[in-house]
Amino acid sequence: MSLTAGTRLGPYEIVAPLGAGGMGEVYRARDARLSREVAIKVLPEGLIRDGERLARFRREAQVLASLNHPHIAAIYGLEEQDGREALVLELVEGETLAERIAAGPLPVEEALEIARQVARALEAAHERGIVHRDLKPANVKLDRAGQVKVLDFGLAKALSADRSSPDITSSPTMTAASTQAGVIIGTAAYMSPEQARGKSVDKRADIWAFATVLYEMLTGRKAFEGETVSDTLAAVLMKEPNWSALPPETPSSVKRVLRRCLDRDPKTRIHDIADARLELDEPIAPAPTGEPAAPAKTRFPLWAAVAGLLLALAAAAGWWRALKPRPPAPSQFVGFAVMVPGKDQIPFDDGAVLELSRDGTKLVFIGERDGRRQLFVRTRDRIEPKPVPGTEGAYSPFFSPDGQWLGFFAEGKLKKVPVAGGAAIVLADAPSDRGGVWLEDDTIVFAPRYDSGLSRVPARGGKVETLTTTDAKAGERSHRWPTWVPGDSGVLFTVGLLSGPGNYDQARVALWEPETRKLRILYEGGSMPRVVGSDHLVFWRGGVMMGIGFDAKARRVLGEPVELDQKTGGDPSSGIAYAAVAADGTLAFVPEVGSFGERRLILTDRAGKARPVPGPPREYHYPRFSPDGKRITVTIGPGHGHSDEVWICEIATGALTRLTFGDGNGNYYSIWSPDGKRVAYSTDRAHQGVFFKNADGSGEEEPLLPEAQGDLPQDWSRDGSMLLINRNFPVSDVRTVSLKDRRESFLAKTAGTPVFSPDGRWVAYTMLATSSSSSRPQIVVQPASGTEGKVQLTPEMGAFPVWTDRELFYVVDRKVVALETQTEPTFRAGPPRELFEMLYDRGTEPLREYDVTRDGQTFVFVGGSGERVRGEVDVVLGWVGELARQLPKKP
Repeated sequence: MSLTAGTRLGPYEIVAPLGAGGMGEVYRARDARLSREVAIKVLPEGLIRDGERLARFRREAQVLASLNHPHIAAIYGLEEQDGREALVLELVEGETLAERIAAGPLPVEEALEIARQVARALEAAHERGIVHRDLKPANVKLDRAGQVKVLDFGLAKALSADRSSPDITSSPTMTAASTQAGVIIGTAAYMSPEQARGKSVDKRADIWAFATVLYEMLTGRKAFEGETVSDTLAAVLMKEPNWSALPPETPSSVKRVLRRCLDRDPKTRIHDIADARLELDEPIAPAPTGEPAAPAKTRFPLWAAVAGLLLALAAAAGWWRALKPRPPAPSQFVGFAVMVPGKDQIPFDDGAVLELSRDGTKLVFIGERDGRRQLFVRTRDRIEPKPVPGTEGAYSPFFSPDGQWLGFFAEGKLKKVPVAGGAAIVLADAPSDRGGVWLEDDTIVFAPRYDSGLSRVPARGGKVETLTTTDAKAGERSHRWPTWVPGDSGVLFTVGLLSGPGNYDQARVALWEPETRKLRILYEGGSMPRVVGSDHLVFWRGGVMMGIGFDAKARRVLGEPVELDQKTGGDPSSGIAYAAVAADGTLAFVPEVGSFGERRLILTDRAGKARPVPGPPREYHYPRFSPDGKRITVTIGPGHGHSDEVWICEIATGALTRLTFGDGNGNYYSIWSPDGKRVAYSTDRAHQGVFFKNADGSGEEEPLLPEAQGDLPQDWSRDGSMLLINRNFPVSDVRTVSLKDRRESFLAKTAGTPVFSPDGRWVAYTMLATSSSSSRPQIVVQPASGTEGKVQLTPEMGAFPVWTDRELFYVVDRKVVALETQTEPTFRAGPPRELFEMLYDRGTEPLREYDVTRDGQTFVFVGGSGERVRGEVDVVLGWVGELARQLPKKP
């Protein structure tokens, strides 16, 4: 919004333009009231249109105006007129430090005097809790008296677009338009490593920038520079300044200050600018001739540097060609970040969320468009990912060997679609898929259900054949997550086991051999295997990526597995949530935004508006409301059965009380008695059975049945007389158990998550899809007495029912649906109503991960900082070299 000379803003008359930048246009103006000249900074239109952001800016500006220091350019006030919002600033005449440096390096004494004044300005601001965030030579003015004035103090934060994480806009001097897409903005050469990675910053970022300015004054060149923004940020994250460029007369104490201020680890960087200033204030002597300038101490791990580089590289246009890799040396690799369209979230479900083409040139992942999940493809020659038409509601995508087609799962079906988009073609039923792979022989191997073996279908369509079957005697629960073996027609996959509700740490890595048509176990204790190159195999165990040697020709693993260094940031808890590997060794992964140890209990209303339950983040699972809605019983643990325990959470305070003590035999999946006095739960004992315990912790626990196999408690009738259980987990028959005489009654076969109607006359459950039943899971209602009279409620599909006082809730895909019910004189249901899109775990039948209060007004989910949604995909080129570095040589 350009202003011409003579334009008035309140008492200020515009005289002439002074410049423009990411924080707005700046003009020289005259203050008619005080007869002085000032600088007027007209704020960007985007800020003015955002009322909430503008209000926050005004609050920040009031704090900044409180700074009163001879080396800080003052803020005089704010003016608003005709839709314009302007900041009135002290006008500092003279050249900028950038203009001074452009003429050549400064003499050491002059540079140190300027640095001392800048340090005093920073010290005064930091004492008030204000961080500059954009310190650089262009923001340092040298007035006519030779005094230093630091400009634009704190405006980076005041002008940031995202109030929840203001530090991401750590420097407003680069275009802020793409902030919401996750692009890091800032003056690259002066950004601290934590700023470059988009993390929150504090005064230590100013200390880093201070050292870069001092270095530039002494040498006449930037401490970190490159031909492009990408190259510059890469230098900030991974390179050392050229210490030999410092003039020989630079004192040792100054070199020491530079090294300590440019420590990439903020924990060991100088914490207070006063410490640096005191060093510079000391009487100094020149360094002895020939004294080496030691490099800054680097504690920043390689993976952390790479993760920051991934984010930083996404900020530069045309970065892909600049990053086209040369053959990488071991442990040297580069990459980029792809931000997820829509709500910037990847739902991390039981299905795969991304995949790479064999040659690594295409990436497919789940994003969101028009409020619905869809597949997006990102190719190496394009910056923006493109939505793939025909893939709405997709799960678990995978490429054809030539990368021209996509296979995926949606609406209970296995489908394929051209990468360029088009009509999706249905190939087979897959009601609760667990992954697929497109083989070189143009067949697709897939896991149609969560409890099945693998099946195969021609990619052109045709008869589905059974490839593998689970062996119950060997404790097998399912065969899932098939993947290809380079140069082979075998299929790698995961064998899930029957022990416990979550068992994939104890799963088996298996290979189906086409010659024998039999499976062979390659490794015990891992899941989701991937072959990298022809020498390595990676898999997951305990949420950690493991690597082991692999002889592809002999189809056998070599040696012992090694836990791979998978850190993706300075936070030691960060890592990889989900990964895919291409034949060329390219790695794509979803970064872990906190671990399951950081999951939170999240309450929502009927519109999905969320608020967290107070209290610490923990490894929460299977929350259930107490009858009065004031407490939640919840499993805390890794979700693998053997170490879980049942706790009770007070919703108002978040206080946790441990209820069970399994001594290594986990207790989990708990429900309340109708009076709220007792809790029933499952346990991993000699047999997986159901036990009861008083909710206040008093008394001894009591078994439901003397012997049981795979029992899970699901619901307690309102009159307290009956319990609903799932038997033979995960095959899951539904049974009722009388609490009076412990008599069992069979209700339904291959069904999950049953619940009683409020009057106890009816039971709703998920009829699980089988080859002999519907191809999709359905919600079925039948009399609790076991008599005939089943009613199917869902016309398409549905799962995880919860019955409240007046409504029945269930989940379709990721949408929460409600329908009103009537149970007398017979059962009747109203039309289904979609309430909101669920961004949390639904669960895996027969394990439900959410609940609803009896009045139907409040939901509880597991989510928060450990919620399984991610907003980006990171891609690492040449990762096979890093893998080779970490794994031992072949035996």
